[in-house]
Amino acid sequence: MRVVVSPFRSDRSESVASASGARAVIRRYLAFWDLESVVDEALLVVTELLSNAVRHGTPPWGVRMWLVLEEGGRRYVRLEVADAGAGINVGRVRAHWRHPSGSLTSGGRGLFIVDTLASRWGDDRSDSGHTVWAELDVKPGSSAALSQAADRPTAAIPHRDQSDRPGAANRC
Repeated sequence: MRVVVSPFRSDRSESVASASGARAVIRRYLAFWDLESVVDEALLVVTELLSNAVRHGTPPWGVRMWLVLEEGGRRYVRLEVADAGAGINVGRVRAHWRHPSGSLTSGGRGLFIVDTLASRWGDDRSDSGHTVWAELDVKPGSSAALSQAADRPTAAIPHRDQSDRPGAANRC
């Protein structure tokens, strides 16, 4: 697997104000990579994951995005939202949806949307909390520039200020 770039990382304890900033930065990077075809899905997924982290998780929250080109040809955008909470049981969430008495009226609609849009998603636990992640496949030929993304300097991405620069402690 070859990770092209991990351009965006935001670690922030404030709540929903970070969602609009995260969406703006993600939109800019996807446009830079000529991946407008996944912008709507990526923005919806990161909004759902971040909303869950703020509602059910424990600060601090963090958002990261990766563009991955695998040697076998699979290409995808990976979105991650981390918090210091205990995590979720993905199998139990999916079992709830499949069970005849399961209902989306009592919650779980956001993860159902993520499950519908993402090719894969899950939850990785660590000593400091957990990270819910989702992968959005990039269709072959959806971007002529994608195969050259590793060679494109991320410094050329238009930034509003220095806080959005790759490698900086991004604040959104």
